[in-house]
Amino acid sequence: MYQKYLQAINELINVALKLNGNDEVRRLALSDERLAKDRFMPRSTTKFQKGEIYQFEFGRNFFPEMSFEHRGLIIGVRNKLLYVLPICSYNKDEESHRNAYHPIDNPDKKQDFYLLKSSEFSFIKHDSVLKLSDLRTVSVNRKLYSHFDKMDINGETYKEIESLVLQKYFYKFHFDFSKLQNDYEELQKEFKIVKEKNYELEKKMQEYILNTENTDN
Repeated sequence: MYQKYLQAINELINVALKLNGNDEVRRLALSDERLAKDRFMPRSTTKFQKGEIYQFEFGRNFFPEMSFEHRGLIIGVRNKLLYVLPICSYNKDEESHRNAYHPIDNPDKKQDFYLLKSSEFSFIKHDSVLKLSDLRTVSVNRKLYSHFDKMDINGETYKEIESLVLQKYFYKFHFDFSKLQNDYEELQKEFKIVKEKNYELEKKMQEYILNTENTDN
């Protein structure tokens, strides 16, 4: 049992040697240290809410999965599990970042990233991107600290982010739901028109009855 573990440690050392001088070595060490220290800690008692921004330790993962320490936007809470969209710094050299969705600058909703401008969001100091294509299910214990800020879950931005996530992961459901929503809005418009016509007809009917009564008298 321990032999396998020691072999794994040896492989990690080889990786560290290959990454000599790379910041990933430091991040690997931090990730492992946090896991070792926090493995048997009681679960966090923080009352998490949708729209909140926290710093998370996402751990070691294969590319292109998000790894190590990053901000994250909570879009769902289920007992001791959180549904989080990672946030990372904007990199102009990354084509996917340059093409990130933005409601004004780039309204193409098929992108994997959402551009978060520092001028529009108080919880970031520089432009960042929200990784729509990497929704993560994480333990509450992956929380490092809070940014004491949140998106208004009733605001247009948050609603749009949720819609984009549904569209990306549950396309058929999103399509059917959007169609039902559009049909409902059309029916509401038609109902309003019919209601107004009905009101006018009732008004004319009352006028007719009143005129008939006056004539009879």
